[in-house]
Amino acid sequence: MHYQQALTAIYVGARVALCNVIILLSIILLSGCCDEKGLPAALKGIYSKQASERNKALLIISRCGAKAESAVPRIAALMYDQNVGVASSAAYALRKIDSKAAQAALKTAEEARASSRSR
Repeated sequence: MHYQQALTAIYVGARVALCNVIILLSIILLSGCCDEKGLPAALKGIYSKQASERNKALLIISRCGAKAESAVPRIAALMYDQNVGVASSAAYALRKIDSKAAQAALKTAEEARASSRSR
């Protein structure tokens, strides 16, 4: 019985490690892709149900800068994501996009946070 449990634990651990390697490789492969193929793929990722996928997409988008300006409204909404990593990555992406709309979204979020603290 213990032998089967040990094998199951090893198998599950190996699957998790493999998933992490796949995610890391996809980040490496897509990290510089702000072209006509890479950016749309990353923009789709910000709508994922999985926080890790949203976070990965935001990090890729942050490297695209102003090319990702069309996504500012969705990225701004992600600053209020329940996942702190996603919210932080959204703010980082907006700083990197650095358009007037991105700056306005950051300012609005900062004001909302300040007003919630004063309550």
